[in-house]
Amino acid sequence: MKVMQDSSFKLVQEKLGAIPLIDRFVEKLQLRVHLENTLGSPCYIEPLILLLKNILVDRNALYSIKDWSAPYDPVLVAGRVIGDDRIARALDKLFKSDRATLMTSVVLEAIRQFKIDVSEIHNDTTSLKVHGSYSKQRRSAVQLKRGWSKDHRPDLKQLVYDPAVTRDGCIPIYFKVRDGNRTDDTLYWENWLSIRGLLNRSDFLFVGDSKLCVTETMMNIDREHGRFITMVPRNREQAKQFNNELLASTVRWERLTSKRSSRKSGRMDIIDVAVGPYKLWEGFRLYWYRSSEKRRRDKEDRDERIETAFAKLKVLDESTGRGRPKTKRTMQRRVDKLLHKCRAEKWVQAEISFQRIETFKQKTRGRATDDTDYRRIIKHIPRLTIRRNIEAITRSEVIDGIFPLTTNTDLDALYVLNAYKYQPKLEKLHSLLKSLLLAAPFYLKRNDRIDALMFVNFLAQLIAALIERQLRIGMKEQKVSKINILPEARPSKHPSPESILTLFETETRHVLKNATTGATVQTFREPLSPVQQQVLKLLDIESAIYV
Repeated sequence: MKVMQDSSFKLVQEKLGAIPLIDRFVEKLQLRVHLENTLGSPCYIEPLILLLKNILVDRNALYSIKDWSAPYDPVLVAGRVIGDDRIARALDKLFKSDRATLMTSVVLEAIRQFKIDVSEIHNDTTSLKVHGSYSKQRRSAVQLKRGWSKDHRPDLKQLVYDPAVTRDGCIPIYFKVRDGNRTDDTLYWENWLSIRGLLNRSDFLFVGDSKLCVTETMMNIDREHGRFITMVPRNREQAKQFNNELLASTVRWERLTSKRSSRKSGRMDIIDVAVGPYKLWEGFRLYWYRSSEKRRRDKEDRDERIETAFAKLKVLDESTGRGRPKTKRTMQRRVDKLLHKCRAEKWVQAEISFQRIETFKQKTRGRATDDTDYRRIIKHIPRLTIRRNIEAITRSEVIDGIFPLTTNTDLDALYVLNAYKYQPKLEKLHSLLKSLLLAAPFYLKRNDRIDALMFVNFLAQLIAALIERQLRIGMKEQKVSKINILPEARPSKHPSPESILTLFETETRHVLKNATTGATVQTFREPLSPVQQQVLKLLDIESAIYV
């Protein structure tokens, strides 16, 4: 068969990727409407939506977004004409706008459209490091400073990202970008007030880590008829008293629950609760829990620290040459620093003694003879005697696996435990921000644009979390236990936003166009795979978005 080629037509390949799927959630949130209401001008909307899509699909620097959009269908990427200048001006406009009102309107839209349960809210922070001096910063924007780095890079400046999520699907409903040196214990009361204003209610259950357990914060929330659950720091007086009761074996435990261990298959985690009316001195109910799985982890962690400290102290003791401490004071300082780094000060003891070493040296230079005189040299070398602090280890073993939670509610011990157990889910949200969305590095020189960019990152987090939640709801309703969504068609019981978006990343179509007028003559595309069709069905999205 002979195929005739006509130069009046051209075949163009256009990429679709996951953008049609993202567009559907942008439409449900009415994001363009809310942006126009806040920014006041439609010219800034499409640059911000394009930036949002780029963050979700393939995070790039602003100057690369125009090239990134080139292979896509022009309808999906605002005509492929938006460059870094327009996006930067849109970020400037976003920074100057009322972002708090914009966030409120978008979040309330998400709650209405997706029927999100907001009765339980979890709050935690993470840090995002920046490279560069950032010596000149706009004062009205977030300040990039050195602080407690959760990325373990105290040498770099950072900002603190402070989100709050619902227990229902880990949906972010609030966020704030904080200066890099802000500490968590100064944030919870401010966050609670903001969330109350956003939801227009104070009866939600507010869950936070031990930084929430500050007297002023807890009393303020309780005074405003709020409800909270938090971990109690072990340096509190009530914790010390309970430890003394444990050592005296006067604490009575009763079985609360048991479940399969999340860390090792075939092993059960048995959780007990202490019997008794325990309270903080502020009057709030206090529950003491004992977990068999945490008990194992605490022992393994302590043994590892002790072994590491022993190994490092042995290396220090056996060191020779100029690097070896010569005085007791220097040796003690090195020992203390090493034990602190290993976090084993309580369990390892290192006593310093001096070893007397006697040597002889010729009084004069030259080859030694029978008449050579020698000078005796006596050196006292500091040596270490390393041993375990058995008493301290025994005291630590008594409190292994034990952790306290406090609340101002009448919730029983099991409910309080299950509510707090959701708190680590926030780490998944932080991981989403740093891995899939690649929030850092920022590729920006100005801190006000970084401040605005973090708002777009929040919107990206919101859409990614909604996609994941909707798919899991669809799986539950249609009784689908797993989807073959992973590479090599491997099954997944809990599909992540990354795996969902990656499933569609290679979607393209071919468009036959008139070479003269550019008009579309015919469109060709391969049908969606069974897994892609299944995912769209579970998301309650018609396959026609990929026609």
